[in-house]
Amino acid sequence: MLFRSIGLTYGYGFKHINKVLFYALFFLFFYFLIKGYLKNKNITAFKYKIICNKLKLDYSLLLFIILFVIIHLIFLNNIPCITAWKTLDYYKIAFIRQSINEHNNVLIKYISSFLIKGIIPFAVLYFYTQNKKSFYIILPVAIFYSLALMQKSLIITILIPLIVWLILNKQFVKSLILLGVSIVGMFFLVYTTNPNLRATSIEINEAIRTSPYKRFYNNENFKNGGFIEAGDAVYTRFFLTTGLVAGHWFEKIPSQFPYAKGCGYHFLAPLMGYNFNDYDYSKIIYNAVYLKEKKIGLKGTVTVASFVYDYANFGYYGLIVSAFLLAMLINLLNIIFLNNYKWNVSLNFLFIFWLSSGALSTLLFSGGWLITILLFVIYVPAVKD
Repeated sequence: MLFRSIGLTYGYGFKHINKVLFYALFFLFFYFLIKGYLKNKNITAFKYKIICNKLKLDYSLLLFIILFVIIHLIFLNNIPCITAWKTLDYYKIAFIRQSINEHNNVLIKYISSFLIKGIIPFAVLYFYTQNKKSFYIILPVAIFYSLALMQKSLIITILIPLIVWLILNKQFVKSLILLGVSIVGMFFLVYTTNPNLRATSIEINEAIRTSPYKRFYNNENFKNGGFIEAGDAVYTRFFLTTGLVAGHWFEKIPSQFPYAKGCGYHFLAPLMGYNFNDYDYSKIIYNAVYLKEKKIGLKGTVTVASFVYDYANFGYYGLIVSAFLLAMLINLLNIIFLNNYKWNVSLNFLFIFWLSSGALSTLLFSGGWLITILLFVIYVPAVKD
């Protein structure tokens, strides 16, 4: 919430801050209301008894992750981050990033999303606590795969559950080491995707001269940079972007684009007889804001906080419903993880944070949150705080 407010005020002042405060107040109201109701009930943690050999279950999980990573990279026919590092053409790098998703078939796209956002983060934490041999195998595979896909957030995604676990267990040195690995990984991707940070002005100018996209370059934006510029890019991505993008949505809905009235939900639009693409505001607003990228054929989305999606559909009524659903979900998580506080915080912390840049339904399903919860429920007999 803080990061959203910083980015929102950075881009639009206090013009839309009332919507964030409105949502926050209703969330707190519903959260404590539901918590008080459940407190008076006899609630026990949900348990699932493993019916197969634990070691076989562990190695099946490890083998599945490794095999899919290999299959995915074979399907892509390259390792994207390495391919991108070999060129100094900014727009060629942008198209390499875009091709990672565009060249996936639907099955690989969804399995990859489940894997990198749900299965791998759980496996890294689980194997660290339960199977050290598997941990030392899965950790480098996870780091390599997250960097290969060229999304700065993924290196954080795979390591945050373990980092949080280590902090809760007062293993601060180990947590700082992993945090350092995450930061180094993000800087590597910043340097990879911004060739002006890793090449001289002469090399950049030569790349521009031979680029098929040279007419789109603005030399002022591609000056030779360095460590400070890379740090600024990381700061902007994590502290400003989510709030700034939310501001774009608030600014254009409903003044430029009408409330979607339910058609902005992928699962609901067909049931209402409408085409979701006509109300896919993550793409529509991208095209309205990033005109230069659209002009050269780059495709993208501007995903926002879950409550902003609900606002885009139903205005202030959507904010109230969004607050209720999140309050209900967090209380349900407290029941599922009732006797496993550290696992509750470690596994769910990042998903709650990612609500600042994604719809709740997306995070639960294709975002890997539900998979993470199911894995915990299956493995819970072997896990204790």
